[in-house]
Amino acid sequence: MSLNWMEVWADLSLSPPYVLIVKSTPHMQGRCIVLDPHEDGKQVSNAESYEAAKLWLLEDEYERLGTRVDE
Repeated sequence: MSLNWMEVWADLSLSPPYVLIVKSTPHMQGRCIVLDPHEDGKQVSNAESYEAAKLWLLEDEYERLGTRVDE
């Protein structure tokens, strides 16, 4: 498994769905960032772990779309 990966998450309750990108940060050992492509890729969260990023997204009812993509 690659250390560089990303996932697409979306709030499907909105029309159109609102999409965010979760991305690994291998240079920061285990941390993940959440990027907003609607805001020119602005970083909207910096989580200390993947689990923390996932919980942050699930609290706002985001769902992961598809599988993790290696960069």
